[in-house]
Amino acid sequence: MNILREICEMGNSVLFIRLLNAFTKIVNPSYLLLIVEVLFLNLLTMLIIIYITLYFKKRKFFFTRKVQQEMEVWVTQAILNEFDGDLQFAIPESFFRLLKSDLTKQFVIDELIKIKKSVAGTAAKNVIALYEALDLKKYSLRKLRKRKWYIKARGIHELYSMQQIDMLKKIYEDTNSKNEYVRMETQVGVINMTGFDGLLFLNLATYPITEWQQIKLLAQLKSSEEEGQLAMNIPNWLDSDNDTVVIFSLRLAEVYQQFPVYDSVVKCLSHHKVSVRIQAIKTLVSIANKETPLLLTKHYRSETFTNQLAILDALLKIATFEQAWFLIDLLDDESDLIKLKAARALSVCFSDGMKILEEKAKAPYGPYQKILLHIKYEMEQ
Repeated sequence: MNILREICEMGNSVLFIRLLNAFTKIVNPSYLLLIVEVLFLNLLTMLIIIYITLYFKKRKFFFTRKVQQEMEVWVTQAILNEFDGDLQFAIPESFFRLLKSDLTKQFVIDELIKIKKSVAGTAAKNVIALYEALDLKKYSLRKLRKRKWYIKARGIHELYSMQQIDMLKKIYEDTNSKNEYVRMETQVGVINMTGFDGLLFLNLATYPITEWQQIKLLAQLKSSEEEGQLAMNIPNWLDSDNDTVVIFSLRLAEVYQQFPVYDSVVKCLSHHKVSVRIQAIKTLVSIANKETPLLLTKHYRSETFTNQLAILDALLKIATFEQAWFLIDLLDDESDLIKLKAARALSVCFSDGMKILEEKAKAPYGPYQKILLHIKYEMEQ
């Protein structure tokens, strides 16, 4: 024990000496001076970086302001001119000199895209003519050869925004690009330029089409008047190995009420993916016929809980008195949510539905009283 105590005391002494030496080194004037110098250099470096950053931002601001002022008046006049195939307006020579800078080119393209979004008809055509007259198309095309995805995607956006139809084939090559953002921008682009015909990229799509991308594509299609061969193409897309293509095709059938594809949609009720089946249920509501309610009730027992809820939501819209007993049986389901949705559908599709619910509400057990009050409240709204 004494030996151990001596070793500990010796160790403590060594530690104390080391701490004392470190402290002495820190308080040494030359060492303190070195620390101050390092901190000063760091501060000076930060100030220089901030100054340079602000300088270039200020320079860019005033330069773009100059370009904007230079183009503001004559661009407005050019866009408002009558259009007969060529831009009937002389572009100032001084502006062409400014266009030698890539910064100017990008600023002008961005401004023209903004303007085109806010105009239509002749004015929109003049914006496109101005884009071509300023030879900005070459600058956009250069971006397609870049490896950086955000530059390439920007070039694609510029070309389709300016309706450069002759570049459609070149743009179409990237509809199945490995890069998600290039792929998304390209898909939106081909639909923007060709409408429903642009959906042919679905034949080759191997990568997922995200929920957000589907919303964007549907938004682009709203401006298209002709549905083209949509009803003929959807059955092929519903057989795709890409589940997201199937879901998007079902959405197309739902939004544009493609009644001819009814049988193909019904097949999707047996799809191995839950997400596909739930979209098929929603689509069938949109293109329903007299057989649809019975079809959904047959699939009910084999479905997941989430899809069972979706079927009950569908029956709320399309059920008839023939589904009354099916819904009455569900009032005894172990799930209160199923009970509620079944009761809601029963009250709508069956003339005596409310009477049945009122009888159920007399029972001393179960949530039927609350369900009845909830449905009455909904009906009053």
